[in-house]
Amino acid sequence: MKRSTNVTICLSLLSLVTICVSFQSNSYKRKSSDVTHIWGKQTSPSFFVHHPLLSLQQSQQRKSSSFTSRLYSSNDDDEDDDYDYEDFKEDVITDEERARIESFRTQMMMGDMGSGGATEQPSKVADEDSTAEKGAGEGVISSVDDLLSSISAKKQEATEEETIWAKPLLPENASSADISKLLKGGVVLVANPYKFCSNFNQPQSSNSNAARKMMESVFGGDSASQPSPSLLSKFGLTLPPPAELGPDRRADLLPVLILLEAPSGGESQAFLMNRRTGYLLGDLETAAPSEGAEKGESVLPKMGAFMIQPLWFGGTSSGGGGALDMLHVCPAVEGCQKLTDDGLYWSGDLEQAQDAMGMIKDKVLTGFDFKFFVQSTKWSTEQLEREIKDETWFMSSVSTEALFKSRDRLGAKRAKPLWTEIMELMGGKYQAICDELYNEEE
Repeated sequence: MKRSTNVTICLSLLSLVTICVSFQSNSYKRKSSDVTHIWGKQTSPSFFVHHPLLSLQQSQQRKSSSFTSRLYSSNDDDEDDDYDYEDFKEDVITDEERARIESFRTQMMMGDMGSGGATEQPSKVADEDSTAEKGAGEGVISSVDDLLSSISAKKQEATEEETIWAKPLLPENASSADISKLLKGGVVLVANPYKFCSNFNQPQSSNSNAARKMMESVFGGDSASQPSPSLLSKFGLTLPPPAELGPDRRADLLPVLILLEAPSGGESQAFLMNRRTGYLLGDLETAAPSEGAEKGESVLPKMGAFMIQPLWFGGTSSGGGGALDMLHVCPAVEGCQKLTDDGLYWSGDLEQAQDAMGMIKDKVLTGFDFKFFVQSTKWSTEQLEREIKDETWFMSSVSTEALFKSRDRLGAKRAKPLWTEIMELMGGKYQAICDELYNEEE
């Protein structure tokens, strides 16, 4: 009986010892895990003084085990990791840096990188087609290409404001003496549609009726007057440009000329600036040889740099010296004459012109800086003065950049006609006349 009791007591004590050892082991593990977790949070090493049973090697093992368990944990430890990452972001990105990032992002979205971040007012969009295409996405830059296009467009607009201009020259109620003084090389003559278009400005609405009265008060005469056939034929027109052609095509047919010379009491000469022949300069290389030239030899000088340049129709009067003449912006061409202060030149040595382009050091010139003409337009000086006095022509000073601006069609978008752009740039009554031409279709 006593032996059975002793065995029972021993078993109970053994169980108690086992329970105590297990409890102490679990408590030790929890404390080790807490120590490791806190150490992983960059706690001072002095913490380990309170745990003498932990050696440095054990603490490193605990650290590795804790890092691995937290890496693969999907519960509470994930929150700790997020907290650590947030601490890291706050430590690395300061409020000042975040403000700079937001400022940079705003600049990119507004497309102001080309101006050094300066705030700019939205530029006025002149082309109605472009405005319609923007639609609801206007002002939003969605790609690097859009950003570059926006910067390029703004730079181009700023450049055009400085280099593309036109100013009226003739004051109100000018006398013949005033006209005679202003007639010189470089002056641009812009056709008055009132003199070239049949029944121009007939009233179609209250607005157009008001414009018609305004024009009649300015220019006098009857709005239903017919253009002179001799005036039309001088510029290759058999009939007045009809409204059915549309305003742009009609404006293309209204002559714009630049005076080359206007000697007092002599003959005035000009080039028609807005009429192409439909040929390129290279097409003339196969022209028939002139009398006295060897068979197969071209009548023109070799001009390889200009082969793809358009050939322009200067007028119905035969030229003097040669088959071709030219306007250009290259002062190094031998024998050329300066027409305007902003660098427009007339004539010169055609063959030497190719080499002359390379002599200009401050800018790069190409074949597009030259315009080549066949024939020209001529008047007696007295006749031209009468036509200007009669308001057949508007006298203007126009920038070289505007005269040489490319007006080729870009896809579905039509370029603005030269006549239209000059009239708009001169403003005032000239703008009103231009608007009336375009409003006749409405």
